[in-house]
Amino acid sequence: MLSASTELWHGHGTSFSNGGIKAAEKSGKLYFSGYVSHTAEIQARRCSPFLESELLSGNDVMPSAEWKAVPDIWRSSAEKYGDRVALVDLYHDPPTKMTYKELEQEILDFSEGLRVIGVKPDEKLALFADNSCRWLVADQGMMATGAINVVRGSRSSVEELWQIYNHSESVAFAVDNPELCNRIAESFLSRAVIRFIILLWGEKSCLSSEAVKGLSVYNYKEVLDLGRESRMVLVDSQDARQRYMCEAINSDDVATLVYTSGTTGNPKGKGSGVKE
Repeated sequence: MLSASTELWHGHGTSFSNGGIKAAEKSGKLYFSGYVSHTAEIQARRCSPFLESELLSGNDVMPSAEWKAVPDIWRSSAEKYGDRVALVDLYHDPPTKMTYKELEQEILDFSEGLRVIGVKPDEKLALFADNSCRWLVADQGMMATGAINVVRGSRSSVEELWQIYNHSESVAFAVDNPELCNRIAESFLSRAVIRFIILLWGEKSCLSSEAVKGLSVYNYKEVLDLGRESRMVLVDSQDARQRYMCEAINSDDVATLVYTSGTTGNPKGKGSGVKE
């Protein structure tokens, strides 16, 4: 990595938890009580070529005028359908209704939030959750960073989820709810490296202190807030954008690993590309 001088930027008055601060330090950004401190290391990042074409154009990379990877669909849809309702999720608390434009922005915020907490291209992130609006945002947000998501539903046994997490060499996981998180974390803690956990639904106060002891845990909104804050800095500052070396996701890159149920043995994974 190339080093440059350290600067201090004024943020937008948002405070984050201690866990968030620790994770942000590792990724080169420190968020605290309205300020953003950036170590100014030039970092490599991968971007969805149409969804994040603005970032690519500012880094001497030719942006795409049409979608090349799955997450690009959401910009194309937002441009065509804008304020039309894209999805409705009435089965979670709170119930959610999103337009195409809102969905695009939420995916962008989640994706950037993952980068803030240290996710790198080609790393594997497990997504142990069932279908919901937040599952869709997490799934597409992971892909948009160039990371590889490892998907499995919440009804699988903890041992099966462990086999998938371990075999895929995942570094962290997003999980449906506190109950599943408690079961997974308690089993995984002594057997795996877990860089962080993202809780898609429910409150962190419902997590077992023993199950997540020593782990950085973010809820869905915290990841969005981190991403939104970082995106505002990137939009407002050319200097900020120049601290990243951006490259477009290639259509041949692996986007996701899907595992079989493992009924005749251990689960087996199959990779799918970002264009599939």
